[in-house]
Amino acid sequence: MKRKAKNRMSPRQEGCLVKLIFALAVAAVLWIIFSPGTGLLSLMGHRAELEQLQEKTAELEKENSDLQAEIDRLQNDPEYLEEVARKEYGLLKKNERVFDFSKSSPTKKD
Repeated sequence: MKRKAKNRMSPRQEGCLVKLIFALAVAAVLWIIFSPGTGLLSLMGHRAELEQLQEKTAELEKENSDLQAEIDRLQNDPEYLEEVARKEYGLLKKNERVFDFSKSSPTKKD
């Protein structure tokens, strides 16, 4: 049986093959970095967005717990309820009057 002799590539062909492999490797790296939706830059953007959303979630949870404490206090603490009614709504008890001693602003006469 005869064996075929391997055809060796010429130096020019080898140079072209190396350039082609290098170009494909560069293209693959660029695709990994910049691919839309799955690239490293996109991943970094998603991580930043996740951190912002986690911070906002923590803020909203704190606000929610503060509001829940306010609701519990309004439902269970009559003195606090009375204080809120007086300050925010100007309500009075029976036989109670309000005297306003604040200075009134002078009116301009033309």
